[in-house]
Amino acid sequence: MATVGFCQTQSADTSPTDTLAFAAGQAEAVLAYSQATKKQAPLYEGNEYVAHNHQIKIHPFFVTDSLQMGTVAYNGAFYTDVGMVYDIVRDEVVIQRPGTPYRIRLHSERISSFSVGRHRFARLVGDSTVGVRTGFYQLLYDGSVKALARRIKTIHEDISSGQYKANFVEEDRYFILKNGTYYPVKSKRALLRLFPEQASALQKYLRANRIKFKQQREEAITAVVRQYDHLTH
Repeated sequence: MATVGFCQTQSADTSPTDTLAFAAGQAEAVLAYSQATKKQAPLYEGNEYVAHNHQIKIHPFFVTDSLQMGTVAYNGAFYTDVGMVYDIVRDEVVIQRPGTPYRIRLHSERISSFSVGRHRFARLVGDSTVGVRTGFYQLLYDGSVKALARRIKTIHEDISSGQYKANFVEEDRYFILKNGTYYPVKSKRALLRLFPEQASALQKYLRANRIKFKQQREEAITAVVRQYDHLTH
């Protein structure tokens, strides 16, 4: 297998100046890579990620089990172009050390926010007064009122047939942040109740756009909050 490296054969019509310029470009590229790696070094100080039971065929991650490029705010620093996956089962952000196959789980308490692909997440610290539990929440809509989703996967095991079978069962939970309080949204009635003065108009909006809450819960919640912002601002 051929190895690709920083090398180039000088052709007969290549001038020494061109060669020097190319070498200088190589040096700058190597230096930039070295500096970027050094700056990101604190990010790779987490513990090694241990994979789930290999007998479970469904992956435990958000959207895909392949690494996606993202960003993470970690320990007060902001890192970009990080290869990562989000383990929903354990509620952990997992990154891969460059140039190695090893994955590292970041310390969740040190993460304030992260993005994976085009999806944005924030870590909320819950208590009995705010209405949510501590963990990562996806920001579905960010306006005067915010819509969030808590992605959850749990392990379902079955040995009724005499053989061990297991898979991950996904269950999303939704919340609206309004006036500093998080409200769980389990039904269309609960959603519209949060906007009493615009409830009728929002109901008509869903109907006009043929958005059915039971079948399109996430789309309905996001649409209602976005339309509320439109009506009130």
